[in-house]
Amino acid sequence: MEHLTSALQTISLGIDLVGIGILLTGFIKGLILYVKSEFRQQGGKSGIRLIQELRCKVGLYILLALDFLIASDIIHSTVHTELNELYELGVIVVLRTAIGYFLGKEIQEIQDESLSGA
Repeated sequence: MEHLTSALQTISLGIDLVGIGILLTGFIKGLILYVKSEFRQQGGKSGIRLIQELRCKVGLYILLALDFLIASDIIHSTVHTELNELYELGVIVVLRTAIGYFLGKEIQEIQDESLSGA
């Protein structure tokens, strides 16, 4: 049983690292795109439209990273089954899910607005 616990902890850590890697990748790519857009005109697009597109791109990375972090938390909870750990997991999952939901909704609204040409 100890080997299984150790393996699950390692898997959970690995998934955490993947999630953090995705988050950092999105941040770095977003920062690069932001700096590029500030130093040159992008085919006549307004600054607001560029920022909205950038928010969508970075937001998608955040959503993907949140999915990995939630999965890691669930695996972590199978190893640590104390009541406090389960409460903590519940709060973390609810918060991350709420953030993901509202961020996804905002991204969809921005994309719909871009498609409608507003």
